[in-house]
Amino acid sequence: MYAINHAATALLIKKNKPELPLWPLLISVQLVEIGWVIFNYLGIEHYSVTTGKLHLDFLPYSHSVFSGVLAALLSYVILTPGFKNRKLAIAFAIGVLSHIAIDLIFHEHDIRLFPFAEHPVWGLGIIKYPLVNFILELLYGIGCWWYFGGNKKLLAVIIIFNLADLPTMFASGDALNPLKLYPFILPTFILIQILLTWYFVWRYARQKPVGTRSSN
Repeated sequence: MYAINHAATALLIKKNKPELPLWPLLISVQLVEIGWVIFNYLGIEHYSVTTGKLHLDFLPYSHSVFSGVLAALLSYVILTPGFKNRKLAIAFAIGVLSHIAIDLIFHEHDIRLFPFAEHPVWGLGIIKYPLVNFILELLYGIGCWWYFGGNKKLLAVIIIFNLADLPTMFASGDALNPLKLYPFILPTFILIQILLTWYFVWRYARQKPVGTRSSN
């Protein structure tokens, strides 16, 4: 799943816990992806381009089920005494887990149970079908917006960022050559997306829909 729809997941958590600040929730749902960006920059994890397709085929440390659970537990242990807010700690941990849970649906078979065990690997592989991937992600993002009770500007942000992901979803063949030559491009692109979606979702999620009541 792309950055905007992971960010939209924070809206689900925020709706159920309106008293919590949105920024930590936005960070929580992308903590795993931030790890992936850092590990790619360091050369610890990597992606590949084979048969004209992009594969996120080595991300065991950031995206394994064990790593996700461990990150959620550590978040809870650190945030509970650090912020003296058990509700925030639980919500943050749920946000971390949501990333792995959602990626299990969209990724290829590249999510391991443990970082150092090559098998089993999971992933329904929806990412292999770009049009289906786009439709499901767009519907998910809009669904999160609807459940949250967001305004039209927030809806526009979700739709625009989903549309902006179309070239990446459908990229193949020679269009992927720059990623092969310059491996830093993809993690940088993902990082920029994360930062932009954090900002715009945070900005417009705070504004009440016109003519309706909102708890955000």
